Amino acid sequence: MFASADSPSPPASASLAEDFIDIWFTPSTVFARRVNGGAWGPFLITAILLCVLFYAAMGSMQGIFDAELAKALAEARATTPEMTDAQAAQMQGIMEGSIRYGGLVAMPIVLVGLGVIVWLAAKVLGGTLSFGGGIMIASFAYLPKALDLLVFIGQGFVLDGDATARFQYSVGVGRFLDPTMNQGVYNLLGRVDLFTIWVTVLITLGLIHTAKVERSKAIAGGVALWIIGGLPALLQAFG
Repeated sequence: MFASADSPSPPASASLAEDFIDIWFTPSTVFARRVNGGAWGPFLITAILLCVLFYAAMGSMQGIFDAELAKALAEARATTPEMTDAQAAQMQGIMEGSIRYGGLVAMPIVLVGLGVIVWLAAKVLGGTLSFGGGIMIASFAYLPKALDLLVFIGQGFVLDGDATARFQYSVGVGRFLDPTMNQGVYNLLGRVDLFTIWVTVLITLGLIHTAKVERSKAIAGGVALWIIGGLPALLQAFG
């Protein structure tokens, strides 16, 4: 899978539709032939797909949203004893609105943010990558999260949408964890997940075949990016 960056690149003749098919089966080929390809087509398609699936999954996520909202309100009341019922209701409305409509903003921001990180990583590792190239790699690499949402939706139907914690439907270690444990540790271990690791592998392949980063450095960079992604959870665990 992690072939040398010096391997011959296939002709850049495939359509964007073919790239979105091939990324699931021969991702190295896609990243190799898109060295000089556009970034915003993949970005828009991935962002729209993720937004659509996020809203399709909201019914299955309702138990999770309710549990996290109740926890946030309880913490707010504990830190602000003088909070009135009216203020709590207003806070609840704001939080519910941010959950319901935040996905429209969050998905594109996540892709752009990941693209910036990939672009910087390529520079640090000695690769050659434009800013657009970073966005392109991030857009294709994040596609497994769409499959993740589909799997989540499917489980919501089969299991009657009874999940109350974010990793209960995950395909990874988090599925077997107690949601009441230290939340930082819970979120950190939850990253040991099929789809998160899949995203990391695709980013690594993008660094090798698009940014032309040396294979060993790209693998180290991919591992480092996975660790960096877990820093908020790590800080929460020790906080």
